[in-house]
Amino acid sequence: MPRRRSKFKRIWTAFLAAMPRKWRRCNYDVHVVPDDDDDGDPASTAAPLTEKTRHVDYVSAPTGLSSQTSFYSLPSSPNPSSTSLPELVPDELDYLDNIDEANQPSGPNYQFTAEDAAEAERRRQRRTASDHPLHEWAADIDTWLLELLRLEGRGEHTGDACPTCLDGLAEYRCADCADLQLYCGACTVESHSHNPWHRLTVWVKSHFRRTTLKNLGLRIQLGHPPGERCPNPKAAFNDDFVILDTTGIHRVALDFCDCTQKQQLPVQLMRARLFPATVTNPKTAATYRLMEHFHLLRTQSKISAHEFYQCLARQTENVEPQESADRYSALLRMTREWSHLKMLKRAGRGHDPTGAAGTLPGECAVECPTCPQPEKNLPSDWKTAPKGKSWLYRLFVGLDANFCLKRKKVSTNQVDPGLNKGYAYFVEDTKYKAFLEQFDDLPPEANTCHKHDAIKLANIKKVRETDTSGVGTVECTWHDMKRPRSVADLQVGERYVNMDYIFFSSLSHHAAQEIIASYDISCQWSRNLWSRLTAYGLPFDPADHRFRFLIPKFHLPAHQSSCQTGYSFNFTAGVGRTDGEAVERGWAAVNPFASSTKEMGPGHRHNVLDDVFGDYNWRKVRQMGPALLARLKEAVPNANEHQVAFEEFTEVLPLRNIATWTEMVTKWEDDPSNPNPFVATEPKVTMAAVRRELAEEEAARLEAGTLVACHDNMSPAIMITAGLELKDLQECARSETKKIGSHSTDKQRTDLLERANTLRRKIEAWFKIQQTYIPGVEALRARKLQVVKDPTVYDLPLLLPSAIQGSLSVDPSLMECEWRLRHAQAHDSLNNLRQHLRLSSHLYHFKDRFTRGQRENIRKPCNF
Repeated sequence: MPRRRSKFKRIWTAFLAAMPRKWRRCNYDVHVVPDDDDDGDPASTAAPLTEKTRHVDYVSAPTGLSSQTSFYSLPSSPNPSSTSLPELVPDELDYLDNIDEANQPSGPNYQFTAEDAAEAERRRQRRTASDHPLHEWAADIDTWLLELLRLEGRGEHTGDACPTCLDGLAEYRCADCADLQLYCGACTVESHSHNPWHRLTVWVKSHFRRTTLKNLGLRIQLGHPPGERCPNPKAAFNDDFVILDTTGIHRVALDFCDCTQKQQLPVQLMRARLFPATVTNPKTAATYRLMEHFHLLRTQSKISAHEFYQCLARQTENVEPQESADRYSALLRMTREWSHLKMLKRAGRGHDPTGAAGTLPGECAVECPTCPQPEKNLPSDWKTAPKGKSWLYRLFVGLDANFCLKRKKVSTNQVDPGLNKGYAYFVEDTKYKAFLEQFDDLPPEANTCHKHDAIKLANIKKVRETDTSGVGTVECTWHDMKRPRSVADLQVGERYVNMDYIFFSSLSHHAAQEIIASYDISCQWSRNLWSRLTAYGLPFDPADHRFRFLIPKFHLPAHQSSCQTGYSFNFTAGVGRTDGEAVERGWAAVNPFASSTKEMGPGHRHNVLDDVFGDYNWRKVRQMGPALLARLKEAVPNANEHQVAFEEFTEVLPLRNIATWTEMVTKWEDDPSNPNPFVATEPKVTMAAVRRELAEEEAARLEAGTLVACHDNMSPAIMITAGLELKDLQECARSETKKIGSHSTDKQRTDLLERANTLRRKIEAWFKIQQTYIPGVEALRARKLQVVKDPTVYDLPLLLPSAIQGSLSVDPSLMECEWRLRHAQAHDSLNNLRQHLRLSSHLYHFKDRFTRGQRENIRKPCNF
């Protein structure tokens, strides 16, 4: 029996090891198997009986509580021994308690029963005070207030003797150290030799007052290890040195090294992690942690240097500022130099023998890691990739302008030169301005589309007070990242000469064989692009690339119908769900800087925006992995859903039509000069077109002198057209009258009656003109009205030529005119019906996907 029991326990343990882990509660029944060796048991020699053992697992998941019930066949005993229970169960119970939750069971055995629901309700967590932390905190608000006041005094440190030397008077406390003990002046100076930027307070009778380490005699020695004095120290100019730190603005006593191992004064400061404001006899410096803090804070929170400096000043003294010398201009200069050095450092220029002078244009930009870049992230055979994979190596770029990033006429390039010199995102300014000066007088091009506001509104903006009306850019529209050498200033609107230079400057840095370029006005800008490139003489050969120009999806409806099909992302193969609007989204992160950059000089503004664009790109790189994974998880099920829908739709179509359409689409995708199969076939017969034709025919007869008009103010065609319009008004009146119920208001009845009276006057006036073209029609109408009792306005017979054919003699020209108008009216009605059916289908699909709640579901039928 012990051997069989041990074997059974091993089997049971192995089974439990294969079970899942996300168990919150297990409920199971154990049937004990008796020893086979028990003497005197006649049943021991019979065939062993089996019993079903029920095992229930309760699993708690984010979606709720579920359970799994399993049944196992185990040998049963008619007389189970109670003494065998402790030997069989404890190990398994411990195993169940410690089992790993990673292997969660999944299968058809999961069922959530009423019993499970009741168990879940009993085990549901009850809300406690911790669910409302603010309420819990507010209950003890007096305690927290007293703790703040306690720090304003000495607390439990009331002794006068210094706890370190036991001789001095304990009266100094550091506001930045974790120690709240008070020390004497000598011990305070000694303990802060490595922390000279800490803020001190001194106890004066009943309160603390601010003081400085300089007042206690602390001197900062540069050029030597901390604690070591230079044999020949040299005090800072006038012994008045200012340090800007995250803790405030500090006046310190600082000594430079002037012994045999001395370095340049700025070098000594930088080796102490102090960034000098000037090179010659520096009197101001900022700690590295302040520079890094502001560098990150500016790009993340869009704070200006002036606001940041005011925070430092108030942190130093928030009651009565005592800073005699303003260090704001020094902070501006240091932050500008710091961001430039960090850009060069991150680009690896410090390891290059040529140094900063050897930096190539655009080399310091943070490039998009997923855009195709030859010799960086493309396979060796990318140029010969088959058609099914060539779209992977396409370059997607988008052009746009931002007129928020303007700059006033302050400073000049001579007074405020830029440090980057085209190293990052802005183009090199000297060459750019020389190019604009050379080709500034290009003749304007004729517009073949709608008059877009992108150029019209930009050209009428006030430019007298601004030196720069905005910026233009070329951006990666797949991943929303600024490209190197792809940003430049605009002077007067969004001119082609500016955007052309930016476009070719961006592609000259790197470009793939296939390029998808999107622009709000691509239909106009791309028409003569290559002829303008020939005139420019820029070093870019378009023969090495294949271009496709498109219009972003949001801007596309503003174009005419031919542009909406020829420049659509939806009709272009290999672009996925790209919308081309990434450039617009990128401006949202940059526009908050406009309020500060518009007051800057040209060089400072370029440096700041280069830094902002670099930080924007780096944030995109940081989030690219999780973002692409999230998009992939969303795209895969959506792609499968659309694939299934497409296959189901294809199955109900004739094979001959499918082959014809596929051939048309393939030819157009290979060569856009072929007929576009996505162009909607619009009916050529419309009411407006027929009326225009009739007017042109009447004009020709008037000019030839062959038009016979019986009325001076209304021609035959206009008379028939007016009759058809009156017929439509009669039907509308009939429909509105049926809607009026017995409980309608006086206002509703009055409005309906007034409209009916107006319509009757129009009809009676038209009757008089109709009589001149169709004699005898009034008598025929009178006979028809005799059989109608109390005719309403919509019962009045208009008797158009088609209604009196055979009763009166009608001019054939009137019959033909009515036929042409009614034929066009029928086409218009069918077209309107199709549009309403498509709209109704869209509304129903929208309701099924997005409408939730009783209120919205009640309101939707009214809209339908």
